[in-house]
Amino acid sequence: MTANATKRLIPLAFAAALAVALFASAANGRPQGITFIAGPSRVVQGNPATFTINVSPAGRRCALSVRYKSGARQKGLSAVTAASGIASWTWTVPRRVQPGVTRVTASCSGAGRASRTMTVIGQVLPPKIDVVQSGYSIRPYPYGGTGVSWGVILANRSKTQDALDVEVLCNMVMADNRLIGSATAHISDIAADSKHPVGGELNFPAGAPVARLEIVVRIGKGGAVTRWKPGVSFLRVAPSVFEPQWAGEIDGEVQNDNPTKTIQFVELSGVVFDPAGNILGGGTGFAAATLPPAARMVLRITTGMRPIPFGNAASAMVVAVPTYKIF
Repeated sequence: MTANATKRLIPLAFAAALAVALFASAANGRPQGITFIAGPSRVVQGNPATFTINVSPAGRRCALSVRYKSGARQKGLSAVTAASGIASWTWTVPRRVQPGVTRVTASCSGAGRASRTMTVIGQVLPPKIDVVQSGYSIRPYPYGGTGVSWGVILANRSKTQDALDVEVLCNMVMADNRLIGSATAHISDIAADSKHPVGGELNFPAGAPVARLEIVVRIGKGGAVTRWKPGVSFLRVAPSVFEPQWAGEIDGEVQNDNPTKTIQFVELSGVVFDPAGNILGGGTGFAAATLPPAARMVLRITTGMRPIPFGNAASAMVVAVPTYKIF
């Protein structure tokens, strides 16, 4: 046999050997590879995720890599042995990880690697209400008894949910830490990522040695984010007609800023500030009228104003919660 003939036979022999090897592998039913057989397509922040793969050949050592949209990688995923050709990992998706498409990659020694994706969904956080400011005014009445006007500004810290059916309890506490009185108020809706004033008046048959306020807030439930709120403008604190040294009302205008809906009535709540920005008290009220889009009407809050000295009243804050007409 010549040298040239030998050179021609070497590639043929190699091809034959490769074909025999592939045939043997197929005959044994043991092709090498990784297949994802379980795993969520979507998962919410703060919830568990479980991924399972099928590995051939079995008994291989496998690792899982999870890369979130921000580029951050999931920690704590240990390598496992694919006993009986199955490997699985479970972890909790971090609450603060960036939502979006996440790449999940499994790799096994001697079996290769495979990838797929899942989408991390941003968690809907429940409403959280903080008390950001409070204050009160005490007025002994000339005919006997004492009135206390109280006011509070609440903040809904959630950016994704309104706080609905909010109950506010205002305890009036004396210097010895005992309660002398309690008042309540209801707010139907505190919009997401907003501040909301509320207040009222509590009368006592004698003196009212109030040293501080103790505010308790209970949220009925969370709700969809409010897209439209009535506008409030031209606010002022007006004196009482009969007792001009005391406040009589908060007045101004409320506008329907919703482009398509008609307001049936609005729930009003507000507080009064002194020149330094301290709360002097507050109150609530209602305004009823058929208010089509872009229309306006007068607002007045009189409840809770009598104990507030008009000479100290500098400004006010009011929020209107609408109820829309259903046709």
